Amino acid sequence: MSQSTERQAAVRRCSICGAPAVARIPYARLTLCPQHFMEFIERKVERVLRRVGALRNGVRILAAVSGGKDSAAMLTALARVAKRHGVEVIGLHLVLGFGPYSERSRKAAEEACKANKVPCIMLDIDKTLGAPVHVIARRARRPVCSVCGLIKRYVINAAAVELGADYVAMGHNADDIIAYTVKMFLNQDLAAIAKFGPATESIDGIAVARLRPLYEVTEKESLLYAIVSSTPFLHEECPFRPEVPIEERVKEFMNKVEEEHPGMKISYIRRLALNIDVYKKLAEAKRWEIQRCKSCDLLSAGSECSFCRLTRRTLGEPKGKHIRETVRRLAAEIPRLSDG
Repeated sequence: MSQSTERQAAVRRCSICGAPAVARIPYARLTLCPQHFMEFIERKVERVLRRVGALRNGVRILAAVSGGKDSAAMLTALARVAKRHGVEVIGLHLVLGFGPYSERSRKAAEEACKANKVPCIMLDIDKTLGAPVHVIARRARRPVCSVCGLIKRYVINAAAVELGADYVAMGHNADDIIAYTVKMFLNQDLAAIAKFGPATESIDGIAVARLRPLYEVTEKESLLYAIVSSTPFLHEECPFRPEVPIEERVKEFMNKVEEEHPGMKISYIRRLALNIDVYKKLAEAKRWEIQRCKSCDLLSAGSECSFCRLTRRTLGEPKGKHIRETVRRLAAEIPRLSDG
């Protein structure tokens, strides 16, 4: 083969328009240029939103923006789809107090929201609670990731309730969801799989539905979308992230399977969505009585929610109400929110 022929073979062309391609999608038998790749991802996001009924004029979605690649891709795709359907998107970033890493995350999240013309609430955990996440974890004698997850889940839900959001959009991609659900299957915690459909259900006044716009978007597709769309994001991992969690091993295995059997991931994720009602029935059989926390009035499995118990133990008092008050104050500072 001549050098010119080799160069021609090396330049892949878009299956749709013939322009130079940036992505090859084996399971869809497509090669796509930047424009058509973005459209391909946005159609996936639009399908998920349409499936769960989120593409209604006037719907308000709170997007959790961490500053990483997945939340950046999620925010841009969601904002572009939402704009076409009269859906309002608001960003929320939590400054966790992990030194320079958190400052870089904050800047990336702020820039991503600005690029998408999405108003963003920045909530500083250290300033709001009086201690950063890792200090609270140390006082509780628990792993940082465990406490971080608990705090983020609570604050995001509290913010969504205060803002009157219809959904909270999370940046979980298809690889994340596969890894979480396979881990739950290995542990035979089948009821927990019910939480990983395209969206959960709201409970009036105390819990807002979680939405996963990147449900059918793989990790590689998410990264490429963030790059191609020029969305700012942070190119580093959290300093407290475990070195090799089980989820990473599952991802490594599934990547090998996908190489040999293109389409296995998308088939898994779509069948999971179709079968999610089966897991919901298992979850209903184990469901605890829904209660309101005596300290903050949000969802709780007992008389007091996990967040208020944690902060009472480590900070001297339950901080749920304070979080809610802080969100209300921050939201009032954004002109668009005061109109609604």
